[in-house]
Amino acid sequence: MNKPIMKIVAGPSPTQSGISDAATAGLGSVMSAASKAADVIAHDDDGLLQILHYRKQVAIAAKRRSRWFGGRLYNKMTGEDPDYIPISGTHLRQTFSIINFDAPDFIVASGQYQLRTDFAEEAVDALQKKRSA
Repeated sequence: MNKPIMKIVAGPSPTQSGISDAATAGLGSVMSAASKAADVIAHDDDGLLQILHYRKQVAIAAKRRSRWFGGRLYNKMTGEDPDYIPISGTHLRQTFSIINFDAPDFIVASGQYQLRTDFAEEAVDALQKKRSA
């Protein structure tokens, strides 16, 4: 596969929260606090397996939809990508650790990234083997 292993969607920025607070009248941070906390906190192997497995299934569905125009349009509107899964910096570091891949230094816990699906599949396989052992 000639695609990059990962993509940076959003990293921490001093202006990022100011813009989002202005757009949502300050309520955005309250509404998404639990979601952001779940992404920043490291999970155990079972929790990481659930996250990776679910997001891998979403990518599989996006790949199936990408075969026809309406499906590609749906993927574009929802931001689903058949080749990448969305993942937080914390979970990306954990995933790289599982597959014995050195994580780049620029990955931060609160950043948002996309990981190529074949790396996610490798991590899911490794976690399932570890779980059954």
